[in-house]
Amino acid sequence: MKRTLKELQELWDKLGDIPVNNDDEIEEDFLNFPAGTSKFDVWHWFDERCPNGVAEDLMYNEENFFFEGTSIYSYGHHFEVGRIVKNKQGKKAYLINEDYYSATTGKHQRYVRNAIPIWAMVFSVGDNISDTGNMRFVASKLESIKKSIEKHKRAKTELSYTDIWGAFGNMMDYIQFFNMGTAKSILKKSANDWLGTNHELSKSGDSIKRKHVHELKRIFQILLDHQGLKVLGTVNVIVDEVCGEGTWIKYSERSERWRKGEEERERIKLERLRKEEEARYKDFDEKLEEWKSGEINFLNTPFYIPGEKPNAWIRIKGNIIETSKQIKIGIAEARKLCRQCTGAPSFGTVWWRTSPVTSGV
Repeated sequence: MKRTLKELQELWDKLGDIPVNNDDEIEEDFLNFPAGTSKFDVWHWFDERCPNGVAEDLMYNEENFFFEGTSIYSYGHHFEVGRIVKNKQGKKAYLINEDYYSATTGKHQRYVRNAIPIWAMVFSVGDNISDTGNMRFVASKLESIKKSIEKHKRAKTELSYTDIWGAFGNMMDYIQFFNMGTAKSILKKSANDWLGTNHELSKSGDSIKRKHVHELKRIFQILLDHQGLKVLGTVNVIVDEVCGEGTWIKYSERSERWRKGEEERERIKLERLRKEEEARYKDFDEKLEEWKSGEINFLNTPFYIPGEKPNAWIRIKGNIIETSKQIKIGIAEARKLCRQCTGAPSFGTVWWRTSPVTSGV
């Protein structure tokens, strides 16, 4: 059945919602393609039906993924994926929206992310894209930093300090790029200035907003006071000042217990693997002796054999030479072949190229 480009676009959008595993196989049935089909086979099906190919008609269709000025959109103006901005000094930065919207828009977001030069200044701002910068970004970064700091109250595993200092550095770069003023002037701004009109607390009472912003300002000031800790790669003082004295020590004790427990679990795992390997080799050695003596006809060679052992053996049964690889040859034929290959006068030693090889018998 011939499908219109509109129908193909709708099917392509539905394909975007089908999960794909690490082997690039679809995990659910799609059209006549069963789960387990390579996504590239499905793409080929679309490619055969698109007048200009799947890349031009569906993947990069200007109707659903397009530029307008310095902004790029996914499926319309309702979702701005990113924007290129310049500050008063003419320096360039990339503002990107990494908020989840849909699987197909997610692909557009990845295209944009991958297209940005690695050396560029990038700010992940959600839907808070602005040519001049605003306090809502600062507030969201500090909210994220607050969550990272408070994880130390309960965390048992080691936490990365980069979740705090990396976010703080990115926020300070944003403030400097848009020339938003000094830290002191930012701290003096009102709760309404900090939250703007689109924050989840924007319509809350003034006391709620002031309390929330007061806590963000407190964290901001603590970070400013202890920026030197970034060089040392720690946030110990910050954690205690935000969460209460002793929080860092308790976290350190928990993470140390976890680390030691992890080391012990790894030791037990390695010991178990060693014993299993030892048992496999012991079993194989017993099978090898049975094969050499003729008790069994087939020797199943392990996938891996230590380097000091050969990986093939021979035995003589009557007038037949057999290898553990199931190769058989008569002794008379073997003598002839040996003389032809090496010029050797006898069959006392098996030769391969110019070096003697032990038979394993």
